[in-house]
Amino acid sequence: MSSASIIAISGALQGSLSVIITILYGVAAARFNIVSPTTTRDVSRLCADILLPALLFTSIGKNLSFSQLLLYLPIVLWSLVCILISTILGKLAARWLKLPSWIVALSTFNNSTSLPILLTQIFAETGILSRIAGADVDAAVERATTFYLVNSLVAKIATFTVGPSLFDQNSLTSKESKSETPFTTTPSPEMSEVSALLPKHRVSTKIPSTSIRRRFRSFSPVTWSAILATGIGLYPPLHRLFFSPQEEGGYFSVSISGSLSNIGRLFASLQTLIVGAKLSRSFERHSNQESSNPPAKALIVILVIRFVLWSFISVPFIYCLALYTDLLPADPVMWWCMILIPVGPPAMTLSTLVDVINVGESDKNMVARTLAFMYGVTPVMSLAVVAALKACVVVMEKKGMAY
Repeated sequence: MSSASIIAISGALQGSLSVIITILYGVAAARFNIVSPTTTRDVSRLCADILLPALLFTSIGKNLSFSQLLLYLPIVLWSLVCILISTILGKLAARWLKLPSWIVALSTFNNSTSLPILLTQIFAETGILSRIAGADVDAAVERATTFYLVNSLVAKIATFTVGPSLFDQNSLTSKESKSETPFTTTPSPEMSEVSALLPKHRVSTKIPSTSIRRRFRSFSPVTWSAILATGIGLYPPLHRLFFSPQEEGGYFSVSISGSLSNIGRLFASLQTLIVGAKLSRSFERHSNQESSNPPAKALIVILVIRFVLWSFISVPFIYCLALYTDLLPADPVMWWCMILIPVGPPAMTLSTLVDVINVGESDKNMVARTLAFMYGVTPVMSLAVVAALKACVVVMEKKGMAY
């Protein structure tokens, strides 16, 4: 093995371990009562309603224009393909191995926001991205963040529209369902990874007078942020006002966009910290429950689909698309992101989904334990990271692209 490969593996492993250690900081904070459940919920709401929308607004708005609309089309299509294939694989495994239905959802939806963004930032610091990003690594990180956020929007819509249908009706608690008020507010599909750390939406006893009013009330801050980012990004005068240098007419680029960018950068690390606190509370709450440990076969299936199979599928597929076709832009950072999009642990958003659709208490406990285990094995992603990097470098060399 070459020294370059060893350095790449070492850097990727350090980046993955950094995420795990950040999660452990959150676990320790919860264990020593430094972070209370109330604080966890409040910080979760801060991440969901302020930090993530700010990050999305500055990342997508700055990089969006009519000329770049087609740039994000491969990300959207690839996200949909990954969700479809993961669903099929999960359903086949659940049927053949007679596993609980919740493994389908955990096999289908992976962490598409905080984890990949934080990993990208760490990989940039370790120097891994410099081989495909060139001299301007900061710009590459910004582009990668935008690609991940576009994928995240697709994933959130699918999670809360397709997700409930992935659960077997026998796993739902009919008693709890009957006790629910029929006019419970449905969570917005664009909820972020941090939404998994929030409690159930409050029950509303009022029926909106019109469907339009109900639709607008269901919009989350993330939804409004995406709408504003799209509108401002696609309208040249506003784009210049918010995102151009001040000497070129960007009078709000420092005061508004700059401040939003500053708080948006806090999202990935703070969200990861809160994930640890949430997982710690889940273990405390369920430690005395019976049947709270997930089946070993379920853990193996999710691990294989999310970390192994998708690594073997996405690396050669994106490699061939980038090398032999003109379907993808000549951007190695995009290739790298597309390879890693389907790889990684299940989304924390799923802990909210099982609450909303009234999954049985035993299954809720097993989902919490499964999420904890999957985040614990995240360092195995280092192999996929190195494979993705090598694939992109080979394509660059064969195409004569030099950074």
